[in-house]
This record gives sequence, C-alpha cells and structure tokens, in this order.
Amino acid sequence: MGWVPSLPGGRGRALGAVLLVTGAVLSAPAAFALDDLDLKIGKALFERAWVPAPASTRADDGLGPLFDARSCASCHPRDGRAAARFDSDGHVEGRGVVLVLGRPDGSGDAVYGRRLQIDAVPGLKPEGIIGAADTALADGRRARAPQPSALAYGALDPATGLSLRVAPALFGRGAMADVPDAALLAIEAEQAKRADGISGRARRITRPDGRVVLGRFGWRAAHPDIREQAAEAFFLDLGMSTPLFREPWGDCTAAQSACRQAPHGQGDAEDGVEIPEAILSRVVAYVASLPVPVPAASGAAVADGARLFASVGCGECHRPALPTRSSGTAALFTDLLLHNMGDGLADTLDEPGAARDEWRTAPLAGVSRALAGNTGLLHDGRARTVAEAIAWHGGEAAGTLARYDALTAAQKAALAAYVASL
Repeated sequence: MGWVPSLPGGRGRALGAVLLVTGAVLSAPAAFALDDLDLKIGKALFERAWVPAPASTRADDGLGPLFDARSCASCHPRDGRAAARFDSDGHVEGRGVVLVLGRPDGSGDAVYGRRLQIDAVPGLKPEGIIGAADTALADGRRARAPQPSALAYGALDPATGLSLRVAPALFGRGAMADVPDAALLAIEAEQAKRADGISGRARRITRPDGRVVLGRFGWRAAHPDIREQAAEAFFLDLGMSTPLFREPWGDCTAAQSACRQAPHGQGDAEDGVEIPEAILSRVVAYVASLPVPVPAASGAAVADGARLFASVGCGECHRPALPTRSSGTAALFTDLLLHNMGDGLADTLDEPGAARDEWRTAPLAGVSRALAGNTGLLHDGRARTVAEAIAWHGGEAAGTLARYDALTAAQKAALAAYVASL
C-alpha cells in the first residue's frame, strides 16, 4: 500500500483506509506534498464522523467529551454555509449554528468555556441548548438575540458576552489566503482618508511571542490562516486536540472536572494529539482547494444591478476583486477588513482586537447558493433576503444605506437581484 504516516490512536490506519478506497499509493515525502491524493484524503477526513474514546475503531476516536458536531461536514454541508433554522421554541435545528462565549480579554466563560456545547459523550451532560429570540420589526425584518436554555452547569456569568454565529461556506478560502497582507493594509490606508465614514481596519492579532499578524478568516477576522481556523474548529467544536490546541479535553473548563477526566483519544509518544499534522494539513489543503463560486446569472439585468451596486457604494467594502500573490485576482466581494456596522448588528461579545459592533466584510461570492439553500444571511442568519440584509447595515455603512434607500423600487430590486446572483 506504500507509506502511511504514523498517526495517534492508529490514525495511520485511518489514512490507509482512505488509500484503499481510492486505490492510490502515497509515497513518503520529506514534508507533506499536498497533491491530488492528499486532497482526496482531506475530503474524506473533512467528511469523517469521529466517535468518542475509547472505541474499537481507534483510528476514528477522540470526539469530545463536549462537542457541537461529529464532523466538519455536519456544520459545512457540501462545503457550504449551514442553515440557521430554529423550531417553534426558538431552539436551533441541526448543526452549524454555534454560540460563542467570551470576555474582552479573550478568555471564555469560567464554567462553559468559549462555546456552548450541545452534545456530550455518554456519561456527561451537554452544556445546554442553543436558541434564538426573534423580534419582529415594523418594516418586516426580525431582530435576533441569543437565548441559551437548559444550562446544565448553572447560569452563565453575567459578564460573559454572547455571539450567535452561522458556519460559513468554505468556497474561495484558498483564494482569500492568497491575498497579500500589503493589499489589506493599502485598502485600510485608502479608506482612512475617506470623508464618508467608511474606514475599515485590518485586524491585528498579537502572538504570545509579541509578533503581530493580520487576521482575515472568521466573522471577525480572528484567524490569520486556514490552518489555525481549522485547528480551532477541531478543538472547540469537535473537542479534539491539535498541534495548535493540545489539551485533550477540548473546551472543557477546570470547573467541569468530570469532562476533563473522561476518556480521550490515544496520542502517540511523538505527537500526542488526536488530530496530528498529517490530518490537519490534508483537511486544510482540501478547504484551500475549494474554488471561488461562479455567479449564478449574467445578462443585462445583472449588469444594471452591478452598476447600482457600485453607484451607491456597496463595492467600497464588498470589493469585487482583490489582488493575489499569484498575480491574479480573487473575486470574493470583500475587503477582508473590520467595519463598525452599528448597534443593529452588534452582539454582547467584545474580544481582543474586535468590538461587539465590528464585523469583517462578509464575502458575497456564494450568496446565490446560500439563498438557494434557505440558510439565512448575515452572521446569525436573521436576514431572509438580500434586501433584509442590506437594511441591517448601519455604522460605517449608514451613508451607503441612505443612497440605497433613495433608489426607486425597481432599482432596489435590480441591485438585490445582482447580489443574489453572486
């Protein structure tokens, strides 16, 4: 069968099983050469449903003890955006909506950690139920606020901030990674000179060694690269240790002693984590390989909407294309900067480098897929249509919203149709 990496808990056998399925042979590189075979392996690992330890299939164990999902694909179905759906009691349905917990210093809740985990291994209690309280507004929109319930470990600390987030589509993330930092800093400098209120900023992340890097991934640009974002998702959402987050109990806090004492996946003497670099790098390579979405429609009507999109100022933040290191462009419709979006979209979670009313400009590439899947738009899925999403723009976008509101009904429809085609 050829060379297979030595992985914790028999996970060399996990990759070997993938190789048997694909009928391919993996030779031993000095470093992981992420070729077509690696992408197939990465896809299989992305879709794999992990199980709690100890399990007879040790290649698959290590899930939890507390977790939100069993696989990457359960939150990113077909690599896309999760659906923000809630039942009649306001409880989340399915997977892919998470409740982020935190304090301004970046720490989590003292008892519940950085996520409210809705699942647990046998013998432990899930932390609670993620819910949302929707309030109907006079203009037909609905405001949305987190409403957790059935909290198993007591009340949340009143000082803990809450943020309801939907797992985004992953298409085009490799192109996003290919945009140089210099391009983001140039846009930041350009916007700082504007007189219309638009003034985005690149998120600076200070590393433990004092280095400062720029964030670009996540709803608030909390991660500088796909690898870190994927490693954190394994750790917080699946409860599995990685080379970047090595605690085997995931998001279990010191207050949750039974959780920390529960069985964990077997790490080997060399790496000692449940998701070693051999797995993480292939999942990252698979995500990075997903192409930028192609617009779903074209023609004169779409062209009219594109002109209106530019004329009212939407394109100042949702930039149609960004330059890449490979001398091309990434048609993502974002500037990857943080912007103050006003009180209407603010939550109660401040974090280092990003305030509660700041959001990274969401890429519009792929909106057509989100609408087709009825996932809801914006960070918490509250907007059912493009028009609703536009109406929530405030803060730095107030001037753009005023120009949009001044359009005729036909012009508004054309602009919305253009965004819906992306």
